Amino acid sequence: MYYQDLGEECMVGVGPWVRAVGWLDIAYPYTQGSVEPAFLEALQQHLKRPWTPVASAGPHFCQFCPEKPRGGAANVWIPTERHVFIAPELIVHYITDHGYRPPEAFIEAVLACPAQRSPEYMELIRPTQQRYEEMSRVSRHPRR
Repeated sequence: MYYQDLGEECMVGVGPWVRAVGWLDIAYPYTQGSVEPAFLEALQQHLKRPWTPVASAGPHFCQFCPEKPRGGAANVWIPTERHVFIAPELIVHYITDHGYRPPEAFIEAVLACPAQRSPEYMELIRPTQQRYEEMSRVSRHPRR
């Protein structure tokens, strides 16, 4: 499912605080280029046990690999003081196998982000967590 890089909407988040990254689709061009090994390693560490406020309804499969489809259902939230970057776990596959280069702002955020679920991370992600909790309360108790 395609969402524009740095757009305010993706499969699992929407709003002025969201920045989508890596939601690629075969029908849309994407930025290509190399990334530093330190960035890729940091991103892979974030994806080992990512904090996630919502469950996925199932895997998303890489459209660029029809012979041996790669799939993933997890997403990674990379918070900053102003935004939360949200990327699908397939972003690593897109980078390593298809030459995708994420936006520089995302690369910088990944490198600066505390370890997932660490106290520092949880403090930084708190505004995002509160937004999801509020949306959950509203959806369970709609106004009549």
